[in-house]
Amino acid sequence: MTMELYGYQKKIARLIRQGESIILQAPTGAGKTMAALWPFLLGWAAGSSKVPRKCVYAVPMRVLANQFEADYNRIVYEDLLIAKPPIIAKQTGEYKQDPEFLKDLTFATIDQVLSSWLIHPYSLSARKGNLNAGAFVGSYLIFDEFHLFDPDSTLPTTLHMLKMLKGISPFLLMTATFSGDMLHDLARESGATSLLLRDDDLQ
Repeated sequence: MTMELYGYQKKIARLIRQGESIILQAPTGAGKTMAALWPFLLGWAAGSSKVPRKCVYAVPMRVLANQFEADYNRIVYEDLLIAKPPIIAKQTGEYKQDPEFLKDLTFATIDQVLSSWLIHPYSLSARKGNLNAGAFVGSYLIFDEFHLFDPDSTLPTTLHMLKMLKGISPFLLMTATFSGDMLHDLARESGATSLLLRDDDLQ
């Protein structure tokens, strides 16, 4: 590794290795992508069984999935120097590289994830509609920019999914802007640990 991690990034890795789930609020530019991917990639490189060997990284918009693929390549090939990194793919309306969520790490839009979880995947025919839901069971699930999820549909469906997977699939919910009280409420409902960072925490 060629960089030093923030203390909160190390804490997230430790909690994920312990099977915990986390709701994180951190300012833009604080390294949330590294915080999310670090425990998965570290476990992958070490061959550890403490972190799932499969990860799904969900975002609200397809442009973010493209951005995070670039972030992933930088982390793997410049920061961590992993010899045999996980096989990645993008599953969005634009890029249909992993319709069955079979790759080691899939960057997907939230509509692709939730439609699959609800047994009506946008990426598969109705005949194969029951296949994808199982891909999330036991996976490490990351939901980024969740403050942009629709509060009447996408967000409650995501939270219901995570409640059903409590104790089975560790997850990380991330946002740059959310009220502290609501963050703690979400953490309590989903059985997660809440972490609120401010700029002075990262000095």
